[in-house]
Amino acid sequence: MTGIQRFIAAIWVLSTLLMVVLAMAGVDEVVRLYYSNALQLLSSIGCGLICLTVMDAFPAGSPLRNAWRLIGAGVLAWGIGAMIFAGYPLMHDGEDTPYPYYADIGYLLTSPLIAMGLLVFKRGAGLVAPLWGKILAVVVLLISMYWGYYANHEGLTGQGVAMSLSSICYMLFDPILMSITVLTATSFTGGIVAETWWKAVLGVALYFFANQAFTYLNLIDDYTTGSWIDMGWMLGFGMIAWAAMTARRMML
Repeated sequence: MTGIQRFIAAIWVLSTLLMVVLAMAGVDEVVRLYYSNALQLLSSIGCGLICLTVMDAFPAGSPLRNAWRLIGAGVLAWGIGAMIFAGYPLMHDGEDTPYPYYADIGYLLTSPLIAMGLLVFKRGAGLVAPLWGKILAVVVLLISMYWGYYANHEGLTGQGVAMSLSSICYMLFDPILMSITVLTATSFTGGIVAETWWKAVLGVALYFFANQAFTYLNLIDDYTTGSWIDMGWMLGFGMIAWAAMTARRMML
């Protein structure tokens, strides 16, 4: 990373950690709500644009170009969802955005698009995961699906079509993304390419945790925007952006 990139990364991390400080200091919930929404929007849009910028560094037809295009589109879809999510409190006197809401359409597009990006790259590059990688991917899939069911099971039982559909999608899409990410990352034996995708793995893991914790806390009416779990999205997108910048180093 260059000096400027390190500075931006430090500001990103410190801004995210400030959410914990605001909560511990007892800052008004409305202030924390607006701060978290703004940070979620900046993080996702910034990460998506970085991914699309990195995409242009690869030649046409390159699996990496197609992968970063889809990953960038997925993160930007989340950013559009975050924009809708952030707009609700502004139009409703600081009230928290309900769940499910139109924002969830953007959120739910994110995991399939990122997963497609990884599969396009894996197939185009002719990568084959070792046996231990396949086993790890299956273990991750089973564990994350168990957690996904635990986090979403309240929404699967008679709370309306929108709630049930959202819960099913969150329960399935995120674990599949986690499994595909691990399968892709373990296909590499080392070097800068492997380094890139293991950073992406951590980013996806943080994103998955934040998604599922958000869903679960919403279903038990215990979520408030600005809580510490929001950090998972910001730090997760930060790791994906770092992975993208690492990938770009391959072309320099």
